Amino acid sequence: MSALPKPDNATQLARDNLLKIHARCQEDRHAYFPETAGELINNTAEMRVIVFSTRGLGFCQQLDQIEAAVRLKGGRIEALVHDVDDKDNLQNPHIAGYTQLNADTFFANPEAYKGCLIVDRTCTWYPGIRYKVRLKQAGFTVLRVEQFLNAPGLEAAGGSYRLHADVMLERFDEFLALERHWVDDLSLQTYYYTLAAFISMNHQYFAFHCGDYRQRYFSPDIDLKLNAQTVYADCGSHDGQEVLIFAERVKHQFKAVHAFEPDHTNFINLSNNIANYTARHGAKPIYCHELGVFDRNAYLYAEGYDSGVTITDQASSSGFGLHVCRLDDMLDELTHLRLEIEGAELEALHGANQLILKNRPTLTVSAYHKATDFPDLLKYIEETGLDYQLSLRHQSLEPGVLCIYGV
Repeated sequence: MSALPKPDNATQLARDNLLKIHARCQEDRHAYFPETAGELINNTAEMRVIVFSTRGLGFCQQLDQIEAAVRLKGGRIEALVHDVDDKDNLQNPHIAGYTQLNADTFFANPEAYKGCLIVDRTCTWYPGIRYKVRLKQAGFTVLRVEQFLNAPGLEAAGGSYRLHADVMLERFDEFLALERHWVDDLSLQTYYYTLAAFISMNHQYFAFHCGDYRQRYFSPDIDLKLNAQTVYADCGSHDGQEVLIFAERVKHQFKAVHAFEPDHTNFINLSNNIANYTARHGAKPIYCHELGVFDRNAYLYAEGYDSGVTITDQASSSGFGLHVCRLDDMLDELTHLRLEIEGAELEALHGANQLILKNRPTLTVSAYHKATDFPDLLKYIEETGLDYQLSLRHQSLEPGVLCIYGV
């Protein structure tokens, strides 16, 4: 690991801001929560909520959390508003019981929803909050979904990333000391604002160093040593988009790609997209595995809905489970490893330990699913003794696509 670089002014400012946020949140846990929204939540006889945007893998889980929070106040979800590009959940039976509108219909008669609180999810997927100005002009109070789920008075609903916030606040000195791992100022700034976003429970801080979401797990300023000899393990492939981004990056010349996706529906989409790719570019050494990656070969219980499933540590003999494997038992060679696997990243690293020690692959490892991802993942990487140079990049306006890069 390199020594902590001498900070530039922007880095020092980010660190100073983090220290102020930490101190203020120790005195007042909701110091950064909008006062007007707090009054609406706690002083309204019947809280009525409009949820904006139904897109994304985690929507159904978030909808359940929003529903639980609303019920705490004896309120209701008035409607779900589909944004123009929302396709993922249009036919999802989980949302069939809700009133559903498209954005144009909603804005054609906003008076019908006067007094509703807007819980906004649109900036999860877009480079900006698409409807914020129009909503405020129409007189609505708008909260990002994470702000709403962490609102004072709604704590019992189990707010989005609330555990992260509490753990980072309680163990702040330990988390701050991890700054020594980062090799460049952008990583330091990203790390400070990440901690600020979690601790304050105000996720607008994630926007301070957000990169281009289209680049996702291949930040253009990180040299991942990708070339015609690359053997790439893409873990958590979902529908294969990262495989396609990789293939474009190396101009379709690579030694092998192994795409791991345990969910059957996702795996079908992955296989179809790879088949379409090979139809355009010719036969390529891309291998799709209907498996998750973990620290053992097993059939494990899984939680969640549809595409947003999470593998647990519990064995499953029946019911909802997913097959997982150790990469050490699957591959003989590995030069780049990407892990985006809903909190199983550390277990997957242990399951690939021999490959990592033998091949020293470059790494892209998601670091936001669990509250202790930063200390746990950085400890593992350091203990390999491979002297990885570590950077942190963030390619989304939410916690997602927050990755440790090791080269």
